[in-house]
Amino acid sequence: MKIKHLVRALIIASATFSSASALAEGHVNSPVRVAIDHQGIPYVQKDDSLGAWQQAALPYGQKAVAASGGYFHYHFGTSPDDPGYAYYEGATFSVSESGNAFRYQDDNWQPVTGCWGATDVSSFTVDHVYCVNGDGTLKKFNDDTENFEGSYRIDNEVITKIDVALGGEIWAITESDKLFKFNGVSWEQQSLACGKLCTLKDIAVGSGQVYLVASVYGSNDGPQSVYTLNNGELVKFGAFYNIDVDRDGVIWAISNYTRTLFYKRPGMSEFAEDAQMNQRVSSSIGG
Repeated sequence: MKIKHLVRALIIASATFSSASALAEGHVNSPVRVAIDHQGIPYVQKDDSLGAWQQAALPYGQKAVAASGGYFHYHFGTSPDDPGYAYYEGATFSVSESGNAFRYQDDNWQPVTGCWGATDVSSFTVDHVYCVNGDGTLKKFNDDTENFEGSYRIDNEVITKIDVALGGEIWAITESDKLFKFNGVSWEQQSLACGKLCTLKDIAVGSGQVYLVASVYGSNDGPQSVYTLNNGELVKFGAFYNIDVDRDGVIWAISNYTRTLFYKRPGMSEFAEDAQMNQRVSSSIGG
């Protein structure tokens, strides 16, 4: 009986500590981030009290080419109805080099149908998840059927990269190096002063900024760097290979020089290298 009571006491103490940790953090919606290394292996980080990066390879040794992080929700309890409980929303997705889509659930990648030959994926919440289909259109994830469905297209354009921003707002890059924003009804082309002198590689939108990964002809910024969009002008932001901004306003970027992961939290004056991922050569970050 004494052992039984001791075990019960330890369980209660552990639950109380977990609850206190969640309360101390004060997170309501904490980001889940996915970094892809140069071998195509995804690493997942849930920004909870531990915040550790965990290797999470795709099934059958497939390589990932794009990913988007979801969010980790805190409650108060040790069960869905009690204080301190935390659950995973399931809005984290990835795309393999063969164009198959996967959803991260129960600490594993689960295959999702409906998007074929996919080249990119982005999410805000589980209600706002889109993949770039092989034909250059978008398909939206339906959580009820657990499939990508429908077709969202830009007339006479082939979408290559997207980012789903605050509230589910969609930004898209097309094969012809044009930038578009979806206003909820139609696509609006955004002005780019560099015209045919810039090749758009990727996009991230967050904290009131639009970040474009681009190659600008005639510049000394290397084959690929990150720029902010200011009234149609591309303004050099940093020598980064890829970039993403999560809901907490944390900017994550991969260095052009070391190909390692850096971050900048609100209030930080400079980027800092992620100590856990500084041994991994990375190719993509989604948060």
